[in-house]
Amino acid sequence: MIAIQTRCDGIFMGHAIVSKFDISCYMALQLSESLLELKRFDGPNIMSRYLYLYHTKRYDFGETMKVVYQNLKDKTKNYPGHSSVCREDFLFDQLIIDETVKLTDKKLGGYTAGCGPVHRSFPLALCPWIDDDNLFNISKNEATLTHFNPLAGQVAGIVNLICRSLLKNNTWHDAVQSAFLTPSLHTELSDVCYRYSRWSTPSKTTHPAYAPTVLQEALHYVTISNNIAEVIEKVKINRNVYCLPIVGVLSGALWGIPLDMYKDKTNDVQLKTIRDTANKLSQQWISQCESVNA
Repeated sequence: MIAIQTRCDGIFMGHAIVSKFDISCYMALQLSESLLELKRFDGPNIMSRYLYLYHTKRYDFGETMKVVYQNLKDKTKNYPGHSSVCREDFLFDQLIIDETVKLTDKKLGGYTAGCGPVHRSFPLALCPWIDDDNLFNISKNEATLTHFNPLAGQVAGIVNLICRSLLKNNTWHDAVQSAFLTPSLHTELSDVCYRYSRWSTPSKTTHPAYAPTVLQEALHYVTISNNIAEVIEKVKINRNVYCLPIVGVLSGALWGIPLDMYKDKTNDVQLKTIRDTANKLSQQWISQCESVNA
């Protein structure tokens, strides 16, 4: 049995190491900070953190997030004065966010079923105050902060359910199968459930960042591997970089991350921040378990 702390640390570390500290790492940290501070899901608060991160750092967020930002930045009272803008200036009402996301989807021709939300939303699975029954819907709500197409949120929800199940020491098979029992899944996800243990590729040609495609590849390679190093090697051979962050998350939840994968980075400031955040969330789980068992 793997300890909760090892799995929480593994999820964050796997994500960071495999994605090479890409933008989704910073977004996941912003999401974590909001969750730890408020002890609940607050869409506008989280979105303000994403937008401010993009405004100040200019990381490559992907086309969908870029368009959302462009549509919202002019609504901040202090824009374009870079030095005078603070995070609270990006705190928009949920209705404004929803309207902007719809406009973005229209501008992009409906192509907002990308994997961005599944890359960043795994901290939701690590919050014990989010009930198992609510995790899938909250994952979908997080996705709709930027992506209008429901597939983006459903894929994020499936990955987060798998992580939650693994945290509770369920087997990989049981964790995956139970996640796909979620009601009202899109038919494309039913196809993923059928194919992932047999083939790495979907039944039709899609963009490599398309969320169901990324999910199928990640599930396939984790399923047929014995450790994270083996998974990474197989994904690299396939050359779909979009599934790497998810592979890191799922592998970290399943096996934990061995020290030799990051021993040369033990003093890295970024890595320390990530591990501190993972520890804070794992302590929430430990405290809850102690309360239940008291």
